[in-house]
Amino acid sequence: MRTIRTLVALAATLAASPALASAFDDLAAHAQRIDALEPFLARYVGRCTDRFERATCEKNVASARREVAGRTFAVRVVDAAALVRPSLDGASFVLLLTPFVDGGGGLALTHGAPTRQDASGHPLVGLVPIRGKLPPGTLEMEFQAPFRTGAIELEIVFKPEKAWKMKRKGDPGDVEGVAARFLGVRVLDARTGHEIASRTL
Repeated sequence: MRTIRTLVALAATLAASPALASAFDDLAAHAQRIDALEPFLARYVGRCTDRFERATCEKNVASARREVAGRTFAVRVVDAAALVRPSLDGASFVLLLTPFVDGGGGLALTHGAPTRQDASGHPLVGLVPIRGKLPPGTLEMEFQAPFRTGAIELEIVFKPEKAWKMKRKGDPGDVEGVAARFLGVRVLDARTGHEIASRTL
């Protein structure tokens, strides 16, 4: 009887152990949560266009970048269905993530800095594949439902690295953003909050 109690206690301890948490959960637990992406990006990029305030503005931007250098952040992205393209092959699937997140205000968060544009002038970034397997008994229709209805959210854990800027094609102005290193990505069903798949990079 004592042996059984010992085994039960051991099983409970292991179940609660942080070692059994997913790699993404571990990353997210040690990251600073950002509630809104736009203020973070605006502070990091900075738009010092007023010539009378430019010196002060540039000093503040440099200070903001030093403040976050080397630190890890986590952000939740709603309405992210356009960034994820699913492909199903039997019981396995691949989600192709476009790591270009529109943060609002004409600013974006990207995995690495885009170096070229497509014919329409949109910055190009490399896709990130996230692989997984369907839970037993899951039908293709069930798997596709959140993608088909646009009910997809993302959680991203990242480290900012540098600001980037590209000239718009055919339009005045620039496309700007923060190039980051994505450390982990989780794709969620927005209807339930359940994880569909995750990956650490």
